[in-house]
Amino acid sequence: MREDKDEIPYDLELGRLKEIVKEGKAKRILVQLPFGLRKHALEIARTAEEAGTLPIIHADPCHGACDIPFWAAEILNADLIIHYGHSEMLSMPGGPPVYYLEARMNLDIEEAVRKALKLLEPYGPVGLATTVQHVGSLGRVAELARSAGHEVFIGKAGGWVKYDGQVLGCDFTTVRAIAGHVDAFLVLGSKFHAIGVAIATGKPTVMANPYERVAEDVGREARRILARRYASVEEAREARCFGIIIGLKPGQFKPQVALRAVKVVRESGREAILLAANEIRPEYLADFGDVDAFVNTACPRLSLEDAGAFGRPLLTYPELLVALGKLRWEELCEAGWFGVPGS
Repeated sequence: MREDKDEIPYDLELGRLKEIVKEGKAKRILVQLPFGLRKHALEIARTAEEAGTLPIIHADPCHGACDIPFWAAEILNADLIIHYGHSEMLSMPGGPPVYYLEARMNLDIEEAVRKALKLLEPYGPVGLATTVQHVGSLGRVAELARSAGHEVFIGKAGGWVKYDGQVLGCDFTTVRAIAGHVDAFLVLGSKFHAIGVAIATGKPTVMANPYERVAEDVGREARRILARRYASVEEAREARCFGIIIGLKPGQFKPQVALRAVKVVRESGREAILLAANEIRPEYLADFGDVDAFVNTACPRLSLEDAGAFGRPLLTYPELLVALGKLRWEELCEAGWFGVPGS
């Protein structure tokens, strides 16, 4: 029987939450939840109170494990931060401890995976990838793929990712490491991550979505996104002034990349202005009328997913190099878009 979307079986690790509070002797905690888990906020808050602490739910958007609200914890005098929905990534020396509760899911994956394997029949060896919510199911996916006649590869953890076969929206270390050994990829999870794998590797990629129990080849959509990126780069070739954005979220803070961008822009005879932002949104940038194109040194997915909303090109640093004639578009694509050194 299909699980209702409102009753997706997340493991909230409420017992561990109590242990963390008691062991840390925390009088006040800050709890960070992505939008999909906010319906559980009251249950989590009640559990924290039972453990003897005052929980405060952070209500700003949460964009991932890179987006830990250290400043909010300091202002609120929180003893620690509980971050739900992602694997361990960041800590802040001298700041409050951060505890990552991954909110893994217990879903029936077989129907979606078998549908995905039908789409993968023309291919030989396949690579597997998933998000932290489903890493516990990756072994079963491998069994099903082998039984369908595929040699299976799972990339080792590295970069920001904690587990073998895991991918993040911005880190595809595990799949890029094995791309040369496989004909295609099977991604257990959402289209968001599957498209990222396709763009990062240039390989045929099929999504097995266990929430909807469907499968889809995302190659056409990935190519359409790259075509839009190429169009943005071409438009930016004519820009006279670039706004170089420094992201202020802890895991997106790359000032050295921003400074390199300023240097290469000015070396090309054009103007550059540095812009610092915690939230990079079209309405916040709209009034910078002298800026012809923006360079996003924060989360690269902003340029992939939301660029059209900005009204002007929103380039990544490697795309800036292409626009300025210092890197060929073909080289960028061959490196897997996410994989250009220095970005």
